[in-house]
Amino acid sequence: MATTFRHSLLLRRPCIKHSSHSHPLRPVDVKEEEEIICSGCELDLSGSAYKCSKSKCDFFLHKSCFELPGELEHNSHSQHLLTLLPCPPNHDSKFTCNACGDYGTAFTYHCLTCQFNLHVGCAFLPNTIKHVDHNHPLTLFYSSSMERGCTTFTCDACSKDVPQSHWIYYCPDCDYGTDLACTIPQC
Repeated sequence: MATTFRHSLLLRRPCIKHSSHSHPLRPVDVKEEEEIICSGCELDLSGSAYKCSKSKCDFFLHKSCFELPGELEHNSHSQHLLTLLPCPPNHDSKFTCNACGDYGTAFTYHCLTCQFNLHVGCAFLPNTIKHVDHNHPLTLFYSSSMERGCTTFTCDACSKDVPQSHWIYYCPDCDYGTDLACTIPQC
């Protein structure tokens, strides 16, 4: 009997606490067809993840979201550290990302002093990408004005105007750029 009990303990995956959730989390492997959304970044989840150990709780995190740093120095907001919050600041139900302009309802990198917010995905965008519609690498700019004195920028992929405060990927050699929503990396 003691051997059976010890064996069942070895088969159980250990629970781990995370600052974003009140219950312990357990490592799991999620299949794409399960159609689960990460409670941290709000994107589709598959592969290595963490799930709430309580059966009636639907809290899931990508392994990468579980491992996010609690504080971040970001070039777009170099005057202050950004703090990872598990939910929108100021007890709001959502926040607006300063990079892309979309709202979020989960994790945000936040500056309390400036009320600056980034989706976790926007916080880790690469500095350069290859875009399917362009031959040169595109560079990330933290403003659509790109310090050129532009008041409006039009996305070359969707033809929509991009607010000056939103980030873009841009090729200065060709004057080609896209907003973040139209950024489709070339595989």
